[in-house]
Amino acid sequence: MPEVLWLVLLLLPVAAASGWYVRDRRDAMDKERSAPADTDYLRGIHYLVNDESDQAIESLVHLLEVSSETFEIHLALGQLFRRRGEVDRALRVHENLIARPALGREHRNQARHELARDYLCAGVLDRAEQLFRELLDQDDYAARAMSGLLSIYEQEQDWTQAIEIARRLERKQGHSLRPVIAQYHCELAELARDEGRPEAMRRHLRRARSSYRHCVRASLLRGALAESSDDTRLAIRIYRQIVEQDSEFVSEVIAPLQRCHERRDDLQGYGVYLRELMRTTERVQPHVAHARLLHAAGRTDEAIAHLSRYLQRHTNWIGFHELLELTRAGTDGGLTGPLENLRQSLGHLMQSRSMYHCGHCGFSGRHLYWQCPGCRQWNSMVPMADVVPGQRPRPVSAVSD
Repeated sequence: MPEVLWLVLLLLPVAAASGWYVRDRRDAMDKERSAPADTDYLRGIHYLVNDESDQAIESLVHLLEVSSETFEIHLALGQLFRRRGEVDRALRVHENLIARPALGREHRNQARHELARDYLCAGVLDRAEQLFRELLDQDDYAARAMSGLLSIYEQEQDWTQAIEIARRLERKQGHSLRPVIAQYHCELAELARDEGRPEAMRRHLRRARSSYRHCVRASLLRGALAESSDDTRLAIRIYRQIVEQDSEFVSEVIAPLQRCHERRDDLQGYGVYLRELMRTTERVQPHVAHARLLHAAGRTDEAIAHLSRYLQRHTNWIGFHELLELTRAGTDGGLTGPLENLRQSLGHLMQSRSMYHCGHCGFSGRHLYWQCPGCRQWNSMVPMADVVPGQRPRPVSAVSD
């Protein structure tokens, strides 16, 4: 509301001057024609005094003829309507601007860009795409038009066009969009996988790696493809590379590595690699996996001792919950009293906890989204290192685009 009142106050003197100017200009021709301007102006004042800002804006802006002096006010009004979610009113303002035949080229391009953003916000993607494409040959608006087109193609999941526009935007802006382009290729790879086209999937994954060799998603897909093809040796090599690409994703490779080593009847090799991971990362998952491996081999006391040593150095609820589980399994009759209640409470927390979070906007959830549902940033979500007390996953349906 303060923003609305600010705009009303800005409009007041301009509207008054415009109204008086129209009146004086027309007095020479017909004095009676000044009455509507005075009436609209007084009506706007009445709305403002009665704190009816929306009606005040409508009444006062009606007085403003579109000109080089008033263009920015009309534009600001349309932007305000769009920010408030009143897209239909923003559309009317910006369409009214474009309809003016005397509008200069720069102002017309500015109004077309704002109108395209209105259509994008309203979900009328074909109209938005048409306007953005019309602006591609306008140097001052080309980059912004490409960004708008990227948003459209992402919503339409037209990844081929998204790749083409992203490459053009790279050349225009002079900075790399390779990590995002790699994600587009990964989207195409997943589509090929779902359609049962493994060779097409491999081709898109090669292009993803060529675009950005540190793309964790491409490596996870390559590892899963090798695993499904019974090439467990290649799958193990790819999964291990992921930790080198981004150590925060160590939690994503623990289970696949165990599966591959089990299929190769090589749990000893799995254990050796876990010990290597424990030396190179402080994340809890390798330590938990190592403790579980010891427990499965009948060495529960060693597993408990290992996790106890880890927790003395690092406070971690995931590790503590696993320690309680192992202690319960290694104790005749299980845990009793407060420890059992704590184990159960932590168990419920583990089942509902957020597992991934966005480093850009803070969105959290139980699923790994390569494009954050909250801020729409690519490559911003990573696995969480521990439980965050009081944090619950946010449903995607509740996230505003």
